[in-house]
Amino acid sequence: MDLFRVWIFRQNGMFQLCGWVALQLFASSACAQSAAEIAFIEQVYVKAGHEQQFEATLKRHWGWHTKQGEKWTYFVWMVDTGKDDGSYRISSFGHTWNEADESNALVAATPGPGEDIGPYEQSSHESYYRYRSDLSIPPPVQKPSDVASVTQVLLKPEAMHDFEVVLRGVKEAAQHTNPQGHFGCWYELVLGGDRPQFLLIEQRPNLTSLQERGELDALMDEAYGLQVSEDALKRLWASMRSIYTETWHYRGDLSRLVNVK
Repeated sequence: MDLFRVWIFRQNGMFQLCGWVALQLFASSACAQSAAEIAFIEQVYVKAGHEQQFEATLKRHWGWHTKQGEKWTYFVWMVDTGKDDGSYRISSFGHTWNEADESNALVAATPGPGEDIGPYEQSSHESYYRYRSDLSIPPPVQKPSDVASVTQVLLKPEAMHDFEVVLRGVKEAAQHTNPQGHFGCWYELVLGGDRPQFLLIEQRPNLTSLQERGELDALMDEAYGLQVSEDALKRLWASMRSIYTETWHYRGDLSRLVNVK
């Protein structure tokens, strides 16, 4: 696989660049540079008792981004369930690596004291994902719904091919049968965590809708109209090391929306 080199650094808690990293991302580096399929997701854990200061400063931080001429949209969620309950997810979707370089260069300076969220963070972790259109039924995330069911799937490296082949079959079957249930966007981790790893983001209108089955659930229930062979299902589940699901709720009051309709 071709190597694509990205300049990434981090300073004072957000969206900065820090050293050369060689990434084995795609079969073609030209494709990697041109496709607007890169998603940025940062996990932010705030110091206990500093949530109000963090949120107020985050709003001013977006103003600092504007003053620097940076034009990305950032969606902010809070985690409602699981081990990360109460933490924040700051995300931006639909970018190229060139756009990431340009954006990060604009915010390379250190924000002022009233615009820097770093002092209120306990820890944070940045990751970059690639939207997998060949595996996903809906289009990539463009504007969040109120609630998202987010499933992290860790794969066995030797079984990644089986996982992808089965999901491509699921997409093809769904296009022919129009199955009932919620289906989501698949994002493959390319930088910043344990690999091979995928995120399945399934947007829901409200908490009540979480009782309805999602994509992985539909694979196990013929009543949902998605016909997948028993052999394919065995290969799918056998390819996974672990599955972990949590729910996020959208914080529009903390997000930065640029030209979002």
